[in-house]
Amino acid sequence: MNFTVMQLIIMFLIAYVCLYALIDRVMKCIEHCATARAYGRFKEAGVMIKMDDVAAGISKSKEEKDNVEKGLN
Repeated sequence: MNFTVMQLIIMFLIAYVCLYALIDRVMKCIEHCATARAYGRFKEAGVMIKMDDVAAGISKSKEEKDNVEKGLN
């Protein structure tokens, strides 16, 4: 099978997009599961909180962790 350079470039671009979409989907699933788990813990503790507030708290704590790792604090 002889491939031209253009065919190889297109093949790698398609593979990259597929891999990116797969990884993005897995990461969104992990984030959703973490949010649901945190919401469940709040509910078990008897704290009435909205799911959006839990998601915002998770993203805020993730940002703070990233800032600490980068040495911005």
